[in-house]
Amino acid sequence: MPDDAFLAFLVLGALMIVADGQILYRSGKRYLSDVDDTRAGSQARLASVLFHLLMLGVLALVAVLDLGFGGGVLRATVGNLGVLLLLLAAAHAVTMTVLANMHETVLVEERLDAPGRAAGDRRARRQAGPVVAPVPGQRGRDPQLSPSIEDHAE
Repeated sequence: MPDDAFLAFLVLGALMIVADGQILYRSGKRYLSDVDDTRAGSQARLASVLFHLLMLGVLALVAVLDLGFGGGVLRATVGNLGVLLLLLAAAHAVTMTVLANMHETVLVEERLDAPGRAAGDRRARRQAGPVVAPVPGQRGRDPQLSPSIEDHAE
């Protein structure tokens, strides 16, 4: 590939990667802020930076590979852009899956924490105090026992 086609491929590829990365960042931030507004920006930024780094590395590798499309400069540039678009789509899908997993993880944590904490507090309040009958004059709860089996004879 001649130098002008090589530079055109690099510039077009970098523009596509940056545009897609920004779309992922903005929509991921909005998607994650539905469940956790405090960490949404940083999580979306981390996923977006990983996407950008990965795809810029792929762009560099595709640029130096001779994929052998033949038939001239324009055909080789379009062929390389097509390969880059396919890889960009795959990376986009993986990043969306990562963002969805982050979203789902926060939802599961909230569902496990909120009811569990309330149930644990109720259980702790219910079990507070001694488990044996208190000494006369001492505050505490009386144990609740089921009747003995011998009492139910006959």
